[in-house]
Amino acid sequence: MSVAAYAQADHCDSVLITQDTTIFVGQSVPLQSHNLFEYTWLPETAFTNPHDSNQTVSPTETTTYHVTGRYIYGNIVTNGDFQSGNTGFTSGYSYYTTNSNTWGIIGQEGTYTINSSSANVHNNFGTYICYDHTYGNSTGKCMYVNGAGSANTTVWQQVINVQPNTDHIFITWVASLGQGSTCSSSELARLQFSINGQTIGNIFTAPTATAQWQQFYQIWNSGNSTTATIRILNQNTVNSGNDFALDDISFSPMYTCTDSVTVEVLVPLYAFPDTVISCIGGTQTIHPLDNDTIDAFCTADGPIEPEIIQYPSHAQVTATGAAHEIFNFQFGDDFVGEDTLLYRICCANSCDTAAVILISKGYTSEFSDTACVQYSWNGHTYSSTGDYDQHLTAADGCDSTVTLHLEIINPTVAIISNNPEFCSTHETVLEVESEFEHFLWSTGDTTTFLEVTEPGLYSVTGSNKFCDGRANFTIENCEIVVYIPNVITPSRSDGLNDYISIPEAVRSEILDFEFMIFDRWGEIFFATTDVNFVWDGTYKDKLVTNGVYNYLMKYTPSTGKPVMKRGSITVL
Repeated sequence: MSVAAYAQADHCDSVLITQDTTIFVGQSVPLQSHNLFEYTWLPETAFTNPHDSNQTVSPTETTTYHVTGRYIYGNIVTNGDFQSGNTGFTSGYSYYTTNSNTWGIIGQEGTYTINSSSANVHNNFGTYICYDHTYGNSTGKCMYVNGAGSANTTVWQQVINVQPNTDHIFITWVASLGQGSTCSSSELARLQFSINGQTIGNIFTAPTATAQWQQFYQIWNSGNSTTATIRILNQNTVNSGNDFALDDISFSPMYTCTDSVTVEVLVPLYAFPDTVISCIGGTQTIHPLDNDTIDAFCTADGPIEPEIIQYPSHAQVTATGAAHEIFNFQFGDDFVGEDTLLYRICCANSCDTAAVILISKGYTSEFSDTACVQYSWNGHTYSSTGDYDQHLTAADGCDSTVTLHLEIINPTVAIISNNPEFCSTHETVLEVESEFEHFLWSTGDTTTFLEVTEPGLYSVTGSNKFCDGRANFTIENCEIVVYIPNVITPSRSDGLNDYISIPEAVRSEILDFEFMIFDRWGEIFFATTDVNFVWDGTYKDKLVTNGVYNYLMKYTPSTGKPVMKRGSITVL
């Protein structure tokens, strides 16, 4: 419940990009919303499709519009983008980092690896290279899989804690791998989601086009569950060709959000009886006999004439027209701002009360708004803070001026580290530099700083009521240096420098290992794949002749990048 309240408090108020605004009758205004998975606008009768995220409305009266949808809050999957390598998940397939056969690292069915390019993992995948979905280049990593031909095999699995009685969305991105631009439909990977041992949703098929990412998802309610074992299953039974890549796997709670925006409609101030509006430089026509009040008032025979009681202070007015017919008031252009003309209609027996003609240069109004990066208003786009005027035509035909007081927010987010020498101390603090109010780290933390003790990719999203911004910070894996002594003295029997071995402190960081020693003719007389080896200068249980011997060492550290090192050992 506390997480749900946090999600709504910090994110539901940023659903609508459009803020409360003011328009004139006849104008349209775009209603823009974002950050929701689904959309429903009310009142539904105001929209052609009430489920589109963005709408355009032209109300004739002030109206409040409501949008409701579901907000996807965070990602509780660990290492869903595989930037940390083969960690945080399990698989029913075999993990390889070196060639499994002559075709490459995943040359065999039922194998997978974590890498930055499909060209590195299989001899047939270099023509149409598939990079990861997160970055789209060799900077990122993803999971490359050589699909097996047995159904219900777990490709990827993770156990996570969930909130009971909450909707969650399970998302993955899938790409097909192959040597052609397209893959045969019979060979495409067929995958399916599974949660707590039950498949959810239908089987989905990887894209036909090679190296093109496509998103698949299913929504699941946790019910009484507090943990979820989430799986991606391979349901294909074809051995050849069903090769694919997975990336950006996420599992997120969903909460209902509602937001509203009010569009105020300015309606021209039409007069009361015998009161009208006119624009400068125009003509106002009065039909006295069409007014029932005047017709009832003038009971005696005789002319009906207009009488000007008060002229406007900034305009010349002339009145023309025949009695009982039409009176024309001609207004000049020489006035500033709004003004009034007081007149009355007189007939033989008396004159009626005064009526008013409002002389208008147009309506002047102003409003304020805030936007992220840029703001669109009535066909114009603004990208900087300032005051902007637009001249519009009101319903009465008069030119009007509307002033927008606009604030543009720059969604800049940066991450700085207080310890650039991470590999020396294995700890640092990442701090956010931003003007945003709220922050969400990829770890789930919501502070302005993050204490880090492990290499990896860290990201933070800053947000406020109007927009959000994102920054990434990568802490590279620290290089492992494997030291081999270059001199040993096994013949002296003094207990010093009697043998060579790998320092114990780095052995646990080495995944694959191979070590060979050669004599002067290039023949191998010592070889091992055991990282815990010890060579005491003997060959076939006898000390070798004093001299210089060459060695070749190959190893793969936990960073995943193979290392090859050559050197020499002097035996004395």
